[in-house]
Amino acid sequence: MEKHTIKYEGTTIPFTLVKKKVKNVNLKVRPDSTVVVSANKAVPFEFIEKLVIKRAPWILKNIMHFDEKRKLNFKREYVSGEIIQYLGKHYLLQVLPEGRKEEIILNGEKIFLFVKDESCFSRKEKLFNSWYKENAKVTFHDSLERVYPGVIKYEIEKPGITIRTMKTRWGSCSWNKQKITLNTELMKTPLACIDYVVLHELAHFRNRKHDARFYEFLTELMPDWKERRAVLKKSINQNY
Repeated sequence: MEKHTIKYEGTTIPFTLVKKKVKNVNLKVRPDSTVVVSANKAVPFEFIEKLVIKRAPWILKNIMHFDEKRKLNFKREYVSGEIIQYLGKHYLLQVLPEGRKEEIILNGEKIFLFVKDESCFSRKEKLFNSWYKENAKVTFHDSLERVYPGVIKYEIEKPGITIRTMKTRWGSCSWNKQKITLNTELMKTPLACIDYVVLHELAHFRNRKHDARFYEFLTELMPDWKERRAVLKKSINQNY
């Protein structure tokens, strides 16, 4: 088993090379985002290296998919001192026994969680999920109101919004139902990132595939969409 790296457009991709009795060169991206290449001992390393470079876009796409899936599957404990992210900012969590109704209050640089049983994880999780979803109703609606005027001239009808907690996607578009679905997890990211995801889904009403025309459309309406996407990923990395 050998460790190697290749460079692709400024990104370093490490991979493990396993020599064994196989007919073809096999390349896999595992769920832990590691890249493994298996090949016969007779295959020259130069051939393997060129293959990895050629498949680099596919490799990076799958690494991103598995990274985001792991992040969204992260489980919090909801205990005092934990950092909670809300609209791109970080707040210190303070869990307090319920001396009033069970609720979550954002005050200054802290988020206060009032709950009857501080040790009940499921109850604390449910309160936070409800809090994010209730705030998302207003936040996502406001985002659509900001973004939609830019697509009116393309005869895209204003869609309805469905809010869900999704494990692998930030949003989705339902053409036949004329609606977009947005992930509650977006409430942890800056408003600029939410606007980017909303526009991304609106763009699918015009171009269903992620082809060149799709990204040209994004660039025309939001020239800094790549920067916003980068901030989105960075925000989640900081949170998890």
